[in-house]
Amino acid sequence: MKLSWRITTQIAFPAALCLILGLAFAQDRGAGQSGLGAGSGAGVGQQRRIGGDYVDDRVQLREYHFNDTDETLPYAVFVSTKVTKSRKAPLALALHGFSGNHGTFMRTQCVDEAEKNGYILVGAMGYSPSGSFGMPMSGRGAPGGRVGTPGPTNGPTPQPQPGVGAAREGQPGRGMFMGMSGGPGGTKETDPAKVAELSEKDAMNVLEIARKEFNVDDNRIYLMGHSLGGGGALHMGEKYSTIWAAVAGLAPAAFGFQWSADQKLKNVPLLIIVGDNDRLVTGSQQLADQLKSLNFQVEYKSLPGLDHGGIIGGSMPDVFKFFSQHIKSK
Repeated sequence: MKLSWRITTQIAFPAALCLILGLAFAQDRGAGQSGLGAGSGAGVGQQRRIGGDYVDDRVQLREYHFNDTDETLPYAVFVSTKVTKSRKAPLALALHGFSGNHGTFMRTQCVDEAEKNGYILVGAMGYSPSGSFGMPMSGRGAPGGRVGTPGPTNGPTPQPQPGVGAAREGQPGRGMFMGMSGGPGGTKETDPAKVAELSEKDAMNVLEIARKEFNVDDNRIYLMGHSLGGGGALHMGEKYSTIWAAVAGLAPAAFGFQWSADQKLKNVPLLIIVGDNDRLVTGSQQLADQLKSLNFQVEYKSLPGLDHGGIIGGSMPDVFKFFSQHIKSK
């Protein structure tokens, strides 16, 4: 008998709007924070800034031509000094949260861990700051993929999706509507469903560019994402499961996923990691428990003293340790 377990959710427009505004605020507020989620301002070696994100000086900021919309899109690359042309190196692809950009994971805490562990770290723009890396905001697989568009329902009234909590209202962050007002990323496409698709395509393009340029170990390619990008990491982790040696979701805002025991992501080691002061995205423990019940390879961690923005830098030692423990079978 086939074991199947499914979760379906709808997010009404006011709730979804409240959440994304809160995520934008937290994304921006956490950009200049230390690993403990306290303090602000550029750290040592972080003299550049992209939107609300400080970027370490060791990071290369690049561009490439995005054929789908005939635009130039940015991306970011850091290469550890331990990486050599003669030896295959691990690579981590990073997906930002709502209002973020290709520099979100390029703060000093992230770069320090990539350097220490000998990684190539790649940050994707995801077409737009609102890009969800393929995850429709109204629910994975829902028609239209628009914020607030109800997805299909079966059976009882859907319950809140684990991994998506109620956002507290707050002042919008500085980078909240970048891309809608001349910020980094593409601007020609504005339809949310199409932006979601282009976001995923951009991330995969950037990964392919890095794989062609560097001597990447195909058995050590990793994916991580924060908040909305954490949901995107779950979506891309499932869709491209044969690529990843492991996937990490940092406070993943997972909209409308439907899980079953036969999904491909269950074969990929998955880390769900949150800060215990996160009041924006809740339910990650329940999400991890539900995936474990379906025999997914899930590890869950809650780190003390970290909020929704601080988890990005503060979780890096745990994330890279998790990655280094998993090598894809040949």
